[in-house]
Amino acid sequence: MSKPILRLGWFCCLTMLLLPEQRAVAGITVSPYVSIKSTKSISPNAKDSTQENSKVKQRQEMGVRGSLTFFRLFSLQLSVGQSVLTTTQKTQVATDEYAQINYQKDLNMSTNDAATEIKITETQRVAKVGVSIDPSFSIFVLRAKAGVGATQRILVSEVTAQPKETHTFGPFYKPYAGVGAGIRFTPWMYFMAEYTFDYYAFPKLQPFQREVTASYAVEL
Repeated sequence: MSKPILRLGWFCCLTMLLLPEQRAVAGITVSPYVSIKSTKSISPNAKDSTQENSKVKQRQEMGVRGSLTFFRLFSLQLSVGQSVLTTTQKTQVATDEYAQINYQKDLNMSTNDAATEIKITETQRVAKVGVSIDPSFSIFVLRAKAGVGATQRILVSEVTAQPKETHTFGPFYKPYAGVGAGIRFTPWMYFMAEYTFDYYAFPKLQPFQREVTASYAVEL
């Protein structure tokens, strides 16, 4: 009797190894992430009014993303993150790259003195909700996603010989879309790199913010 039972045990183990992976109907994925955001700002040239100056600002955002995944293919995503950026500019050329804030009016900034500088420390708190499709091919994972984000902007401005001022703006809402590719290390963990467009001037598609994101996902 022992040999048939032993053979049956070996047969069951071999069958479990050879059968295709059985996917759960739904699951939860947690993904810490870090991203680099790039935005181009346009400002008038102080010496030549017919010319414009362009400058690219980059922000590093860190946060966490949670996903409710169905069949390891479709996901509902919710993420929260924060970035901090400090810049120093001449008051006569200082502008908001998103064109959402009027520095002269909203920050009480004077442009009378060409030599005066303003230091702005901006904290952005971002929340996003969206959907994605993540087809898998062996150990490789692809992603296409879209959704909407909300950004709260907290600006601390410092002008020479004047006290600091703190101003809070938003939330500002904007749609986003992006693609990504990743690789699985185990059936429950994978690394993902993503490229996202944030359309902060919506319904116009330009200008937009580019975002490169790296994340490490754990499926619970």
